[in-house]
Amino acid sequence: MIRVTPEEPRDESPMSEVNVDREDPPAERGTVDDIKLFLVDNFIWVLLFGSTLVFGAINGSAFFNVSNLRFVVFSTVTLSFLVVAEGLCLISGNFDLSVGQTAGFTGMLNALLLAELAPWMPWYLGVLTILIVGAVIGAFNGFFVAGLGLNPFLITLGTYLVLQYGTLEVSLDPIRDGIPAPYLAIGGESVAGVPIAIFVLIAGAGLFYVILRRTKFGSNVYSVGGDPDASKRAGISVTNTVFWVFVLSGVLSAVSGLLYTGFLGSATPGMADGSLFLAFAGAVIGGASLSGGRGSILNMIGGALLIGVFDAGLLMTGASGNQVNIFFGFLVIAAVIVNRAREAVSDRLTMSG
Repeated sequence: MIRVTPEEPRDESPMSEVNVDREDPPAERGTVDDIKLFLVDNFIWVLLFGSTLVFGAINGSAFFNVSNLRFVVFSTVTLSFLVVAEGLCLISGNFDLSVGQTAGFTGMLNALLLAELAPWMPWYLGVLTILIVGAVIGAFNGFFVAGLGLNPFLITLGTYLVLQYGTLEVSLDPIRDGIPAPYLAIGGESVAGVPIAIFVLIAGAGLFYVILRRTKFGSNVYSVGGDPDASKRAGISVTNTVFWVFVLSGVLSAVSGLLYTGFLGSATPGMADGSLFLAFAGAVIGGASLSGGRGSILNMIGGALLIGVFDAGLLMTGASGNQVNIFFGFLVIAAVIVNRAREAVSDRLTMSG
């Protein structure tokens, strides 16, 4: 007897005839992920734009008047060099707690030298001197961190304390008289309505962009920060790279000290106090990775600009200096959280691409 097995019922729906790929095509998915990755990496500019609109709405046209914008510009420029100094160390997988005190100490010491030796020491030698002192401080940190392999936190903390109290040994009082006008003009005057400090920042940012993105040294900095062991196997001198990172950090901090002096019209013992934490926050919010190997000069300057906008905006709303500092304390915490979230999203998008 023949047994007939009935056919399985066919699914007559249109979907049964067509193999539908629910995922985006690879090329389209890659493009979308690239856009998302770009937005994540450059999120600082979204924050900056939004913050400017918020403070503009709260404070009205006064927020955009010349005097307030001048304050934002000058405070941003002086901080930007510290942000880049800290960011450079973070990219290399290190950090420098002494950047703020380096700015304060070099500014005070150089102002004293210029005031005492004004007849014999031209202002441009003062500029050279402050850069050399900053480089020496950076080399001191670099020797112990890179050369001897000691903990950067402890070494730069020690340098921080030495410079903090060394500044007080230089002078307990502000130094105003005797500082050459051209020296002060670099951080405090304008040309055709544009602050000279802006030109200094543009030149500095351009130089360090080229160094990090167009030179072997810059490539080594990212490589060492991303994976020092792999860098060693690739023939990169981790010791030399980290040493020169700290030297450059010292020089950048000294430039900030020069600009602080010009902006204030004098050198004061506490002129850079608290700037370390703002430099750290600006660098991290601007995209410098706490784990090393990532960071952009332009975005870090954006981080400094964001802090300048917050500083001016909060003061205009009537917040006291103490309340502003409390806010910046929370900003440092937020910077760490944002850094972790950004890296998680960036890594996921990179792997999915």
